Amino acid sequence: MTAEEFAERAIEAQEAERARLAREIHDGIAQRLASVGFHLSAALRALPYTPSEARRQIEIARGLADLAFAETRAAIGGLRPPVLDDLGLPAALAGLAREASAREPSLDVTVTVSGELEAPLPDHLQTALYRIAQEAVANVLRHAGALSAALLLEYERDRVRLIVVDDGQGFDPRHVPPDSWGLHGMTERAELLRGRLTIRSRPDDGTTIRVVLPLP
Repeated sequence: MTAEEFAERAIEAQEAERARLAREIHDGIAQRLASVGFHLSAALRALPYTPSEARRQIEIARGLADLAFAETRAAIGGLRPPVLDDLGLPAALAGLAREASAREPSLDVTVTVSGELEAPLPDHLQTALYRIAQEAVANVLRHAGALSAALLLEYERDRVRLIVVDDGQGFDPRHVPPDSWGLHGMTERAELLRGRLTIRSRPDDGTTIRVVLPLP
């Protein structure tokens, strides 16, 4: 991939992310806040005459405010998941594993971390690895029919490696449909960070996704 193609993909990814965030703000958060204002105005009008109705309107507004707050966190999480700031990458991956097992009790998901870094892993690398792991685990749940999956996070002196393995039904990587945005998105995330993502799979033999990112 040329430098010009890299820049083009980066711009496309940024524009898609801006469009997604704009939709979430317009369709979710803005609408919730408009409803909060409507119910607070209704409470203000009712307060001198029917305090019970004013209280009901305030309770509705409070519920809408809570929803707006949750949607705001979700929108921010689309840029950088709050769990990374709260817990760090290894614990965030463990959270993904727990969520996957909760959604599919027959699936056993484990997380292993090896190696150490002299300095904290940069935020943008943490975000990319978490998003790749998130998509890989989602694919296991949607398509693999697996009984077990493993997330391996390996730190080395000049690189960090993430491996996601499952024992599911597998597929032929040579025939990935063009609209498989999840797989293509994982690959592009890795390439934009000068890394590489490889997929090893075949029917009835599970899948291994391996991503290697260089450290600054």
